[in-house]
Amino acid sequence: MEELIAQYTGANEDSRLTRQYIAQLEYDTTMHKLRPYLQNAEHVCELGAATGRYSLAFAKMGCHVTAVELALDQVNILKQKAAQQGFELTIHEGNACSVPYISDESQHVCVILGPLYHLKTLAERQQALSEAYRMLKPNGLLAVAYISSFFVAGMFAQQCPKLITPDVLLQLRQSGTVSDPRADDFFKVGYFATPSEIEHLISEAGFSVNEHIATDGFGRYIAKGVNHFSPEQYRAWRDHHFATCNEPTLLGSSNHGLVIARKVG
Repeated sequence: MEELIAQYTGANEDSRLTRQYIAQLEYDTTMHKLRPYLQNAEHVCELGAATGRYSLAFAKMGCHVTAVELALDQVNILKQKAAQQGFELTIHEGNACSVPYISDESQHVCVILGPLYHLKTLAERQQALSEAYRMLKPNGLLAVAYISSFFVAGMFAQQCPKLITPDVLLQLRQSGTVSDPRADDFFKVGYFATPSEIEHLISEAGFSVNEHIATDGFGRYIAKGVNHFSPEQYRAWRDHHFATCNEPTLLGSSNHGLVIARKVG
């Protein structure tokens, strides 16, 4: 847990989602898909809110937002930004696996856009989803982001071929983790899933899947071209992506996936 907090202390999540078109596409697609569900959602909780790029956007839409973030550095930045922008968010420093301060059946929407790809054990992932289920109202909405293990293997092949070894690839396939000391710290504190594995995990937690979205599509593999688009070209590519991001054959190649599901029972 200390390694994970260190990974995000000082990180500028807002900049990550805006400094390149390929990362902006992740944010734009996530908001494009969530916006219709949020129109009538009064209470929204984000687990793993970082510096509030999404939580503040939800607040701007008129939602009452509860934001939970593990790294104190990120919590303090979120509090400052909320005060500067005039929003009254309920903000907690905490772990997505245990949020007892959020009441049962109190939230219309629970958004988990980061924690799941840092919960390395199945028990932790199940606990986070159990907390989401507990806090959601009947028929409440869950949105979960994950990083594709297929994409990670492809990225290693493209950018870090020293990690293309039988041991690294076997571990990635079997457990969704990377422990090779030569890997970047982000990967050593990460969990990477297949699309079918995520759907199974969410279904087993008591949710019915509404949508499964390839948040980036195959765009990360052509990032050099996308990042050099003109604003007009980016908008054209974004709109094309919006029209195709539900295509199941894109899921494995997408860096991020997004599953939107409803609470059953």
